[in-house]
Amino acid sequence: MFLKSLEVRGFKSFADKTNLEFKSGITAVVGPNGSGKSNISDSVKWVLGEQSVKNLRGGKMEDVIFAGTQYRKPVGLAQVSLVLDNNDQSLPLDYNEVRISRRLYRSGESEYYINNTKCRLKDIHELFMDTGVGREGYSIIGQGKIEAILSGRPEERRSILEDAAGIVKYKTRKNDAEKKLESTMQNLQRVEDIFSTYEERIEPLRKESLKASQFIELSQKLKVKEINILIHDLSNIQNDMILCKEELWKIEISMKNLINENSTIKNKIEQNNIKLEDIEKENNFEKEQYFKNKEKTQDLIHENSLSEEKIKNNLENIEKYRSDVISISEKISFLVDEESRIQSFLQETGKNKKIIDDGVILLSEEILFFQNQISENEEEVKNKKDLIIEKLSDVSLYKNNINLIENNISNYKAKLEDMQLSYDTYKNTVKINSQTITMLENEVLKLNKDIQFLEEKIIEDKKIIFSEKKLLEETQKDLKLRTSEFNRLEAHHRMLIDLENNHEGYTKSTKDLMNAIDKNKIPSAFGKCRILGEIIDVDEKYESAIEIALGSAISNIITDDDSMAKNLIEYLKKENIGRATFLPLNTIKPNKIFVNENTKNAKGYIGVASDIIDYNPSYKKAIDYALGRILIADNLENASSIAKLNNFSFRIVTLQGDVINSGGSFTGGSIYKKSFNVISRKRKIDETESQKIKQNEDIEALNIKIEKIQNKIKAFDDECLDLRDKIHYKNIDITKINGKIIAVDKENEKLTKDLQISKKEMEAININIFKTYDDANIYKLKVEELSTIVEKDKELVEEIEKTLIIDNISLNTKKEEQTSLKIKQAHNEEVISNKKNELSRIKLDLNEFKKNHKKIENEIESSLNNKKLFEKNIEDNIIKIAVLEKKLITFKDKMEEKEVEKLKLKEIINSLLSSKEQHQDILSKQSKEEQKITIEIAKLETELEQKYSRLNEEYNLTYAEALEMKVDQMDIMEFKKDVKEYKSEIKALGVVNVGAVEEYKELSEKYIFLKQQKEDLLNAKDEIQSLIKDMTEKMKSMFKENFQKMRENFNETFIELFKGGHADLILGEGDELSANIDINVQPPGKKLQNINLMSGGEKGLSAIALLFAIQKMRPSPFCILDEIEAALDDANVKRFSEFLQKFSEKTQFIIITHRKGTMECSDALYGVTMEEKGVSKIVSVDLSKYE
Repeated sequence: MFLKSLEVRGFKSFADKTNLEFKSGITAVVGPNGSGKSNISDSVKWVLGEQSVKNLRGGKMEDVIFAGTQYRKPVGLAQVSLVLDNNDQSLPLDYNEVRISRRLYRSGESEYYINNTKCRLKDIHELFMDTGVGREGYSIIGQGKIEAILSGRPEERRSILEDAAGIVKYKTRKNDAEKKLESTMQNLQRVEDIFSTYEERIEPLRKESLKASQFIELSQKLKVKEINILIHDLSNIQNDMILCKEELWKIEISMKNLINENSTIKNKIEQNNIKLEDIEKENNFEKEQYFKNKEKTQDLIHENSLSEEKIKNNLENIEKYRSDVISISEKISFLVDEESRIQSFLQETGKNKKIIDDGVILLSEEILFFQNQISENEEEVKNKKDLIIEKLSDVSLYKNNINLIENNISNYKAKLEDMQLSYDTYKNTVKINSQTITMLENEVLKLNKDIQFLEEKIIEDKKIIFSEKKLLEETQKDLKLRTSEFNRLEAHHRMLIDLENNHEGYTKSTKDLMNAIDKNKIPSAFGKCRILGEIIDVDEKYESAIEIALGSAISNIITDDDSMAKNLIEYLKKENIGRATFLPLNTIKPNKIFVNENTKNAKGYIGVASDIIDYNPSYKKAIDYALGRILIADNLENASSIAKLNNFSFRIVTLQGDVINSGGSFTGGSIYKKSFNVISRKRKIDETESQKIKQNEDIEALNIKIEKIQNKIKAFDDECLDLRDKIHYKNIDITKINGKIIAVDKENEKLTKDLQISKKEMEAININIFKTYDDANIYKLKVEELSTIVEKDKELVEEIEKTLIIDNISLNTKKEEQTSLKIKQAHNEEVISNKKNELSRIKLDLNEFKKNHKKIENEIESSLNNKKLFEKNIEDNIIKIAVLEKKLITFKDKMEEKEVEKLKLKEIINSLLSSKEQHQDILSKQSKEEQKITIEIAKLETELEQKYSRLNEEYNLTYAEALEMKVDQMDIMEFKKDVKEYKSEIKALGVVNVGAVEEYKELSEKYIFLKQQKEDLLNAKDEIQSLIKDMTEKMKSMFKENFQKMRENFNETFIELFKGGHADLILGEGDELSANIDINVQPPGKKLQNINLMSGGEKGLSAIALLFAIQKMRPSPFCILDEIEAALDDANVKRFSEFLQKFSEKTQFIIITHRKGTMECSDALYGVTMEEKGVSKIVSVDLSKYE
């Protein structure tokens, strides 16, 4: 056995599916610190069932699931699979390759698999027990384990050495046996407690049982007497009941006649009541109509009164409204006159106002003209003076600017050349970046298409997985059914063979005798006797006929000679096991019948019974003797014809089992249908065997099919996980590319802005250059112009100052005239404003009075219309009141007629009621008599029921069953006397436990059973103690033997590694299986010392020596070493490497290391890297190819 491969997915830093293939020899795993090398060792420990999170370098079991990185999300599960080559069948499984898997979900659910079949953790532990492989074995050694071997707790050291000694399996079995022993002791204690309780109860219960038996006997006698007394009482009660029932029948006939008469009277009363009700209804209707019409009349009268009142109110309102109209008309007339007067005044005042306003405006315009003219002249003088100064300074400035402009032009030209160069560079960079973005976007599109394709593939795979799981479920269901059928067939086959071997189906004496012969209790008969039924083979269709034909002869025993038959008969007599018929082949004379041609040709003829079966020719005499005179026919009809043809001289059996005996008697009817008989048993055994083989082939085929489906599901499941990983990587690539695109876009954006700025700056420089040339020319021209203008402006200023003095005098005169006119204008405006306000108020009042006038006129018109309507309504109501009064008279007449009819009907009803009351009195008297008789009958029935109940409840008998116990011509008084005596005797017995008889019987059976159980438990206890003792001795023997070997091996490996010195394992005092084991070593040139006093390197090398000593004695199939040589110097690493190469012939080594010397000795090299931060990757090199 060796480790073929390790598959890790989502375990610690191995986020992606990682497969490590291993070959025989030495495989080294290397990598920088923190890359995840030791996670490979942890994954092997974990898949083999490690439950200690501390040993896996975690805080909780969930920590083994990949927790995610900056760019990756956490995964949902961790899965590790270990594939082992099992060609040498080291593991007790019928597979050349064994796959161990463990899966842990974030929910905490954990699953274990052996060859993709779900299993328990215990199954994995038991599978690797005593192989050196396992969570507690010595096949996985890390730095912590090295420390545990050397200076850890004694229990940890002992567990490794016990595994090496090969006693773990026995130790586990011993622990199981000790648990069973403890359980047995507890069961034994319980049994003894119950047993002592039974012993205390059994003797008192025996006495109670005897008393109960006497009680039952007396009770039985008492029962017979009491039953006869009950029968006598029942007979008397039944006679009394017959007399009462006859009397009751007469009264019932009389009452029935009276009831019929009463029924007739009742019908008549009901008919008259119905008529009365009809009249009452009609009368009520008339009354209702009368009162309704009367109510309507009153309503109309009341309505007319209201209308008259409303007319009166309307007339009063009309008078009031007309008075208001006259008052409002007068006010309107006054307001119109006042409005006219104010408007005339405003017209007159408005003319005067216009003259004053025109004068003010004219003066304002003249003043404004003078003010503007003065301001303009003053401003012109000021401006001209300022302009003269400014122009003189400008002349000086222009001359300086001309010099500066000439310098700027040469600077602009230099700067323009530099900017043109930068502009061209930016333009080329933008073009390159645009091409790069296009290329990256195409790459993103391609990746998105790949992701879409992968997602579609995942969906397809999931559909296939779903269909395959469905097929797997159906196949497993089919397998379960076929396995169940196979188990049934196997059980049936085993049963048939047991029946055949035990000679079941034959007579008891034959069966007992043959079993004695088979057990060699009669040595002279062993192998020399056969039962007749066992030597024949019969076609299925003839089985029933042959079994019927043979009858009891099927149990006849065939012997070689008569002396054997005699010996066997003597044995039967001696053992008293019954009788049997023997067929000695040397004495029996078969008398096979001769069948003529007519019989052979007869319809339904099949043949002589001895001719249609198969058998060994050596038994022909016995067959002919038993079946030679019996014919077989197809059915009873044809058998009858054949019998008549042969004058009923032969025995004929049909295929259905019917028989025509010689002499003419018929035997037949239904046959008990057995699932199989003695004759068919051999055939059934062969058929069952064939069916078993067929079922087994089908089961194997289904197992292969299930394995294929499981492999297919696993392949697609793995493919889905791989595809998801690919999608994840492609998404990371897209994110990276998008980052690049964004960066290039930002750069392009910046460059474009720079281009625009450069372009604008260049354009600005060009403009500035041209503008500067123009400015220089302009400045030169302006200098000449300004000198001329300054002279002219000085002359103009003097003329304007003279004009200003004249204009100021005229302005002051005009302002005085304007002030006088403005005072008159203000007075006029105030008068006009007051009059306008008064005019507005008058208009508002006038509008309000006009609205009220119109409203009142509308009210008058509305009141007149309402008055007309009310008058019309009064006229209509007077007509309606006249009509209603006529109806009221009609309804009143009809009501009086109905009252007369009601009185007549009431007289008739009263007469009928009187007759009914007379009949009722008679019925009441008869009813009382009937009730009295009924009560008497009820009493008798109750008494009768009580007697029957007593029969049923006390004696559990029906009346018919009780009559069977009736004594003819009994003396009732004598019987009652006997009952009294029996009761006295029963009373004398005292308290009786009737159930004691059955309870004593039941307790006796339990007592015997429990006694047997106690003996069985004591035997089991002895057997388990013996087993524990044997296993303890075996463990001690094995441990002692292997411990001695380990000591020798340890010393040898220590000397080889240290180039001298001495090492030993010291077993402490006491039990070999529990004593402490110390390690004492003596490196060369040093005194013997405890290992705890040595240096780190010496400790490490000593522990490696012990490890190789264990491997030398009991090589493990593979061994994983995690940096155990870390503390060694280069010289010791070299020795360690030499040892590895030496032991790698028998053991496969996987070494996690940092040391060059260890790497150099390896056949294959795995490198663990973290290309992506937080995610371990594997790189492999097969060094054997380069040797």
